[in-house]
Amino acid sequence: MLDAATAVFTNAVPGGQDFTRTTETKRRHALEKHDKDLAAVHALELRLGIITRWVLGGPEWEEAGRLVSMRKYQRSLDNLEGLVVARIFELTKMNRSQTGEKSSPVI
Repeated sequence: MLDAATAVFTNAVPGGQDFTRTTETKRRHALEKHDKDLAAVHALELRLGIITRWVLGGPEWEEAGRLVSMRKYQRSLDNLEGLVVARIFELTKMNRSQTGEKSSPVI
């Protein structure tokens, strides 16, 4: 019975058993990687003394989200400040740093 089902599947799926073996190998590798990563997480939690994990929507989760948003904002602000300073230096090199100010006409 299994042989008959395998034969039907082999004929129905492009690549047949090779496709199935490749897919199964990828699945097995993903599971092994997940297990390895989970073991690393458990070890880190033990080292750091973490008793409970954060939950989506919890106060720690929300605070971390706020900090990430502020970091992105601060980095953008720092980038903008760098561009302004670079532009001021360029204008200074051309002796035109005061071009935005009104100056009194020379009489």
